Amino acid sequence: MERALDILEMLGHSEGELGISEIGLSVGLANGTVHRLLSTLTRRGYARQVSDSRKYTLGPRAITLASSSRERLGPLARPFLQELMEVSQESANLAALDRNSVVYIEQVPAPRMVRMFTEPGNRVPPHASGTGKVLLAFQPPEAVQAVLGRSGLARFTQHTVTDMDRLLGELEVIREQGYATDSEEIEEGVRCVAAPVSGAEGRVVAAISVSGPAGRLGGERLEEIIPQIKRIAADLSYSLSGPAS
Repeated sequence: MERALDILEMLGHSEGELGISEIGLSVGLANGTVHRLLSTLTRRGYARQVSDSRKYTLGPRAITLASSSRERLGPLARPFLQELMEVSQESANLAALDRNSVVYIEQVPAPRMVRMFTEPGNRVPPHASGTGKVLLAFQPPEAVQAVLGRSGLARFTQHTVTDMDRLLGELEVIREQGYATDSEEIEEGVRCVAAPVSGAEGRVVAAISVSGPAGRLGGERLEEIIPQIKRIAADLSYSLSGPAS
């Protein structure tokens, strides 16, 4: 067990993929032992063998379980965000809940002159954003109360929900329908739709979203995007949890 943890720590601290010999030299193990441990870690989803090579990196289960590795979700999610951007023609985002705010991890911006741009690392309040609401909706009630108790329910626009009972009711609807919308609640003229992403053990660990001008992202167009974002979120969830199941 200790040797396996040594390997996981080495993979976690590495900036790139590592080969068996390199790992063996660092942790003081024979290549055969390293290969055996990596096979077990890979089978359980804690390590991942890079396609067409004999090198390894952290697997999806380790990433979703380790909050310190949240930023590593970005590269894993990027192909899915690219697909989401292409089907929606709007900016696609990946975000996660971090204490009392939502932090953006990755974005694929839309190929338009007028588009929404969110720098990775930017934070927004959970009660007024589509990503935040969909992340809150799948948390235990006590966790929701704790987050909102710290973040508060500040008003940003005339559309911001600032009543706790109304917000909790909206979270119930979001949980049932599997997506959330933000209709100019954090910024006038901006609309967002978000869906949850699950990791190991089916726990929601992130959200993907589409954001764009309210004039473009509404009505029939929004209804067309909703099933697409739910599908892509499910595909990303499977990529994070599937190998470990």
